[in-house]
Amino acid sequence: MKHGFVQTKHGRLHYLEAGKGPTLVLLHSNGASAFQYEQVLPGFAERSRVLALDMPGHGDSDPITRHYSIEAYAEAVVSFLDALKIERAAVAGDSVGGSICIALARDHAERTQPVIISETPLRSDEEWEKTWPRIEATYSQPTQGMDELKPRFRAATPELLKRWNTDRNKASAWTMVDVMWAMREFDAVGALRARKGRAAVIIGAKGNVVSNRTPYDDSVGKELVAVLPDCGHFPMIDDPALFVKEVNRLLAAAAK
Repeated sequence: MKHGFVQTKHGRLHYLEAGKGPTLVLLHSNGASAFQYEQVLPGFAERSRVLALDMPGHGDSDPITRHYSIEAYAEAVVSFLDALKIERAAVAGDSVGGSICIALARDHAERTQPVIISETPLRSDEEWEKTWPRIEATYSQPTQGMDELKPRFRAATPELLKRWNTDRNKASAWTMVDVMWAMREFDAVGALRARKGRAAVIIGAKGNVVSNRTPYDDSVGKELVAVLPDCGHFPMIDDPALFVKEVNRLLAAAAK
């Protein structure tokens, strides 16, 4: 695994890279970084050139100084590919990373397919309004304790908590809340239906999406929706080996 930086239209972007072969780009969740995928990079590197990206405003990429829509984050991914002279790549993203994958499949399918949409909520306007106080409280305080972490992971460790808080403080409260506004304003269901590229879905059996998977079943087909047992919102951390296996399987299935 090695670090890299590239200059793009969206500032300097940091990434982790491993392996050789067809390119797979990994997009992290809100307030995280490329290190969210540290445990799965070796597995993906066995058959792919895998690039885990720090999104603008996150990790060691440049901060953002304005509101970024989901479409803007998608454009940043394409700009990242341009900087590395990558004509086309598969992309997998978790939570907001999955929202970005949906936008990529609609707006940039010629550059990014298939996409794997992992643990990405498809909330209605009413659901967003109802959950917004909890969302603001969660993301307006970057540093969290073990009690807040334990319900979100199969096994919360001191090392995971340290990485979690490091990444959240790098991102900052403003950026994390702004990401949630981007997700709230993005018509994920409409974009999913309007996509031009191929897509598949990963859902954690104990995550945020399992109770609202019907739009995914209807859009991509049940055979391209994988529910990972005993995993929550971050399956790449809860079960790294299973995550690698299912992403690779879905990439192959979606490419047919």
